[in-house]
Amino acid sequence: MGFFYDNPVIEFFHRITRKPSTIAMWVFASVICSSTFYLMFMSAPTIDFNPKSDGNKDK
Repeated sequence: MGFFYDNPVIEFFHRITRKPSTIAMWVFASVICSSTFYLMFMSAPTIDFNPKSDGNKDK
């Protein structure tokens, strides 16, 4: 019984089950922050190696 007495992990999960809206808020915020971080820092810029004007190739 000593494991359940004043255990912060058990108290954390007990708080989650009492207020699921708090978890939904943190999940939504983490999705927004992680997608913003990915778009800002992780996605490589695309380089167009095929220029739009190829000159007079077809003429």
